[in-house]
Amino acid sequence: MAKVIKCGELFCAVDGSVRKNAVVVVEENRITAVQNAEQYAQKPEDEVLDLSDQFVMPGLIDTHVHLGFGGKPSLVEVHEAPELVAVKAIKNAQLDLLGGFTTVRDEGYPTLTGCALLREAIDGGVFSGPRIFTSGMYITPTAGHLDFRHVDETSGFKSFKPINIADGPEEVRAAARYMLKYGADQIKVLVTGGVLSPGNEPGEQNMSVEEIRAAVEVARMHGKIVSAHAHGTAGIHAAAVAGVDVVEHGTLVDEETICIMAAKQIAIVPTFIVLKVVSEKGPKAGIPDFAVRKAAAMVSSHLSNIKKAYDAGVRIVFGTDCGTPLTPHGMQAGEFALMAQAGISPEDVLLGATRYAAELLKWEKDLGTLEAGKLADIVAVPRNPLQDMSAMQEVSFVMKDGVVYKQ
Repeated sequence: MAKVIKCGELFCAVDGSVRKNAVVVVEENRITAVQNAEQYAQKPEDEVLDLSDQFVMPGLIDTHVHLGFGGKPSLVEVHEAPELVAVKAIKNAQLDLLGGFTTVRDEGYPTLTGCALLREAIDGGVFSGPRIFTSGMYITPTAGHLDFRHVDETSGFKSFKPINIADGPEEVRAAARYMLKYGADQIKVLVTGGVLSPGNEPGEQNMSVEEIRAAVEVARMHGKIVSAHAHGTAGIHAAAVAGVDVVEHGTLVDEETICIMAAKQIAIVPTFIVLKVVSEKGPKAGIPDFAVRKAAAMVSSHLSNIKKAYDAGVRIVFGTDCGTPLTPHGMQAGEFALMAQAGISPEDVLLGATRYAAELLKWEKDLGTLEAGKLADIVAVPRNPLQDMSAMQEVSFVMKDGVVYKQ
């Protein structure tokens, strides 16, 4: 028995076009046909899903989430028991799925093995959730962004260093190998300071080209990609020179680095929403003043710099940083409107959360477009987002792997 989805408007994401009066035919967990409604010979046993008043598109992909964090004003989970974090992460994953995100890329989990185990539990049908593409833990230097270790007052330092805190190329190389050993799909390095760390500034470069390149070399040997958290100009440049695949945030990117990124086909995942909400809602929510100050200083330049990169041919991919303060899971779709506000075309905004995202993850064989043979990940919204991007905040239908989770 097939599921036959009648579409009002259909965005297949093969290109930026929209079809009308189309049907998508799903058998088990795969799409078997996408064709005009009048061409499909419906069978008596078919299950018809009538979305004839909806805008239908591929399942959405958020390429920057933190399933181990829940969007509270502080990252409380770094101090909580792994078991509690795991329970919270299950809920976060389910919220993302109901928000239309059938695939997510986790950009740093509080524990070494937690996110890979979460991925395996979802894949094994233990509970529902999106497909997970995981980094394991992020790799950062001593005193770098998100190095939250506290000084032991009796000895002056801790007797051990977590494997994700790495100094020098050899330690970075070892840390990258540990992430892959415990199930990571990619390597993530934090090459600049960040908003939430009290001891550094976003513009600071925290990792050298040689350190970043060590992570890239390990990833290349294993056919993996490298993601670089980078706000500051110097750090973004170092990441581009070292040959990462994607820069997260890219806030203060300059024209010289944009040229390098365009030539090397290095993508940017801007995560506009997190800086906006921290700067606007942070003081009332109790976010520390230092974090609000840093976020507010970068908001306007973030939009204009990403537009420069987009105009130069750098691919802009959808991602939200959800899970970080004031960006809860399942509620991150405001990022779509911010991408459009930055000057990215509506078609490229949607492609950034579908085909472009699948290609970044190297999962384009199965995901990212609605074509025969692809996995049946399908979502719908009540009106055309190419005309009104706020529609992306009103996901009305979610199918993943041929199973309907929201209708």
